[in-house]
Amino acid sequence: MSTALPGDPYDTLARHLASDSKGERMNPAVIILDMAKGYGWEPGSFGYDMVARVKALKDAAYAANAQVIHVNSMRRPTDNVDNVTMLAGSSGPEVIPELQPIDKDVLIYKRYLSGFSYNDLDYTLRNLKADTVIIAGASTDNTVLWTSADAFQLRYKVVLVEDCTMVHRPEEPPEVKEYAMRIVRNVLHSEVLPLDQVVAQYLRPA
Repeated sequence: MSTALPGDPYDTLARHLASDSKGERMNPAVIILDMAKGYGWEPGSFGYDMVARVKALKDAAYAANAQVIHVNSMRRPTDNVDNVTMLAGSSGPEVIPELQPIDKDVLIYKRYLSGFSYNDLDYTLRNLKADTVIIAGASTDNTVLWTSADAFQLRYKVVLVEDCTMVHRPEEPPEVKEYAMRIVRNVLHSEVLPLDQVVAQYLRPA
């Protein structure tokens, strides 16, 4: 039995869990992870070809009236980490130009590995009454995997867009991405689908 108070956004947990098997329309939100300037998404760089597909995902979300949420890393000098490209107040945590404008989007900063780390992402999703999260971005074996796991444990339906995620480190072999996606499929019992299928199933135009 739910103990949520009437009007509490966390009542979504009881009332808005995905039910595609019953033919009900879901309420998806698109989460784009770490597509930030500080991570080097520049023309000609490693992985840049994925940017156009993520942009297509964002456009499909707009057409379906689904909320787009960017979640980017943000660091402070007091964090005592070596990463200086994502410092607060610098351009590093900003969304890359190809995914601008973001005036209709939500921008949230994460403070550690998962997109849910020490921020209000879950609260934002509950207030949107989102029951399904469509996840894209990088890296598949790190932030994407941690975010998928947290979303699953928070009782969202998880859909990972296979061709809109990658291991954003050129030294890693291709199977690293596949291993991460296998965890999403087999451990989290979630879907890993190509962009066109995600759009057809979850982001039909409103």
